[in-house]
Amino acid sequence: MTNSQKKHVGDSSTSQKKANKQSKCFRHTVEQVQHLKEFLKKCPHPDKDQLIQIGKEVGLNPKKIKTWIYNNKTTTKTQIEKSDNKTLRTENERFRCENIAMKEAMKKIICPQCDSERASYLENLKEENQRLTDEDEKLSRVTTTRGVDKGHE
Repeated sequence: MTNSQKKHVGDSSTSQKKANKQSKCFRHTVEQVQHLKEFLKKCPHPDKDQLIQIGKEVGLNPKKIKTWIYNNKTTTKTQIEKSDNKTLRTENERFRCENIAMKEAMKKIICPQCDSERASYLENLKEENQRLTDEDEKLSRVTTTRGVDKGHE
């Protein structure tokens, strides 16, 4: 009996089961992954025959290939969503800065001679500010929703 097969004193059956599960973990070789990625670029939605054919080429059964493709697509989708969220956060921050700049500009407007024009200009700025605020809130909800959705996949 080898050291890995011996049950150590104090080992519970649960920790032994976990160790068995971990040893069943399967990793693909770099060559297999590279071959599968090339195949996926050519054929993003393979049928059963194609899975069997690629399985023969890389030395894996079709079920493992199907699982790898699913996991690869999920990972890619997650990376794209992270990138989109980063872009939306950057845009959101830009709107926030513009909003602050507009508020500061409104404070500095002093022109007694063109008070009627000023009131109209001020009204336009307030409307633009409200539009930007609404868009900022919308973007915040989108980024928050995407972050929450990823947790449920």
